Amino acid sequence: MDFNEMVSGTKESPMRDIFHKTTAILEGRGKVITLREHAEEKECVTDVRKNFIYVAAEVQREEKQSIPRVYIKKSFDSATRDEKFFFRVKGVLYVNHCRRLMQVAYCHTLRINLHWLKNVSPKKTVTMA
Repeated sequence: MDFNEMVSGTKESPMRDIFHKTTAILEGRGKVITLREHAEEKECVTDVRKNFIYVAAEVQREEKQSIPRVYIKKSFDSATRDEKFFFRVKGVLYVNHCRRLMQVAYCHTLRINLHWLKNVSPKKTVTMA
């Protein structure tokens, strides 16, 4: 049996490139995890980028936890047929590690870029309040 048939049910499977990278930052106190995916289909070319950043520091006491900050942006350019979506969450959490209190600051980012090849209007999305 063909692998493409097992995965998608058809012999035509979109071409996808996936890249993964993990990098230590700030002398080992932090980590950046990057995922990138590029897919070419009949109707559109899709680029997806995900970044996860974590920075740890030892603290003496836990501060009042704030709500994570969320930022969302979406746009569609009808002239170039480019659709963009951006989502970011920033916050802080506390963990106990080897009897030490650690503060971990994080930032998660998702960026999706779609380029519609045909003059087709993208499907309407549902807006949640």
